[in-house]
Amino acid sequence: MDKNIEHYVFHKKSFLNNKECKDYIKELNADTWKKHDWHNSHSGSLCKPSGDNEPENIEPRLEPYLVKCDFSDKIAAINQTIIDKLQSAILEYIQSLKFNWYEGWNGYSGLKFMRYSPNQTMKNHCDHIHSLFDGERKGVPVLSIIGVLNDDYEGGELIMFEDKKIDTKAGDLLIFPSNFLYPHQITPVTKGARYSYVSWVW
Repeated sequence: MDKNIEHYVFHKKSFLNNKECKDYIKELNADTWKKHDWHNSHSGSLCKPSGDNEPENIEPRLEPYLVKCDFSDKIAAINQTIIDKLQSAILEYIQSLKFNWYEGWNGYSGLKFMRYSPNQTMKNHCDHIHSLFDGERKGVPVLSIIGVLNDDYEGGELIMFEDKKIDTKAGDLLIFPSNFLYPHQITPVTKGARYSYVSWVW
């Protein structure tokens, strides 16, 4: 077992091709976006720690894989296309670890699409997706997924471990553990718009 935690950040290049990315961005821009918010585990309420500088998102109610998400029809089709491809990428990641005590997963969430316009940012955080387990489902997210849809913007850098810049191109995919050892953030976009999507595996 590799004890360097950076080893467990899996970077799959060109998971989506450029045409797919451009087509998805076009459809996403025709849909309705809302400000991203955070769940406050202490108060149980939603908050926006970056105020007007929070990015925007299009998200389902974080229903599990194979359960219909409440997207528009076109966004639902994009969600399902990417979801169908994710299974092979997650399997590739898990098999690369060669851990005989971790052989699979129970499911993963519908995608949350993110748009960062100038000055918008994502604070440094680790993933603990409370809303995944609001109902009868029990568990914790074990893997985080970030997919990148474009690279024609400035700023908006993905920083992990507080000081490590992760260079990504349109179509790239990242998978890493969802816990306090994997803090990540997006620096403010300075020009253009940054498009991505996220999902969580349990």
